[in-house]
Amino acid sequence: MAKSATPVAVAEKREPEYRDRPDLAETFADKAHRLTFNGRTLRIEFCVERPLDEAGAKAASPVCRLVLDLDGAVDLFNKINTLQAAMESRGVIKTNRQQAA
Repeated sequence: MAKSATPVAVAEKREPEYRDRPDLAETFADKAHRLTFNGRTLRIEFCVERPLDEAGAKAASPVCRLVLDLDGAVDLFNKINTLQAAMESRGVIKTNRQQAA
């Protein structure tokens, strides 16, 4: 009598439990200054702009360098796309498509 094949359990991809860190400081930035991608990691350098003189010259100084692996970069892009769609639907921003119409 042949043994019946038992199905192999497929590991479910579950989101890890989120645990907040209230002690983690926030960092304010005026802009994302530099983005680089080397095929495996995305690096984003955030900067603040500060006045240099009364004539209006400014200097940009880095305040945070964020590094994401490929999965993290894809997750960030997906979340930014969702945020962009929500902002468009509320009229907060307009895309080039909306401006051309």
